[in-house]
Amino acid sequence: MNVFAGPGGSGPPAPTAKKPPPPPGLSIDENSVIIMIIALLFGIYIIYNNMLKTKTPI
Repeated sequence: MNVFAGPGGSGPPAPTAKKPPPPPGLSIDENSVIIMIIALLFGIYIIYNNMLKTKTPI
C-alpha cells in the first residue's frame, strides 16, 4: 500500500460552529422497576419448579 501526501498546507481545517442535535429526552430506566419485579417472580418460579422436580427422599 502506498500513501502520498500533497503539498504542505495550513494544517487541519477549522471546526465548524454547528453543534450536533441534542439526544432525545427518553429515560433509560423508565420501566426498570417493573422489569426487576418480573425477573424476581420468574426466578422464584424457576427455583420452585426445580425444587419440585428434585424432591429429596425422607
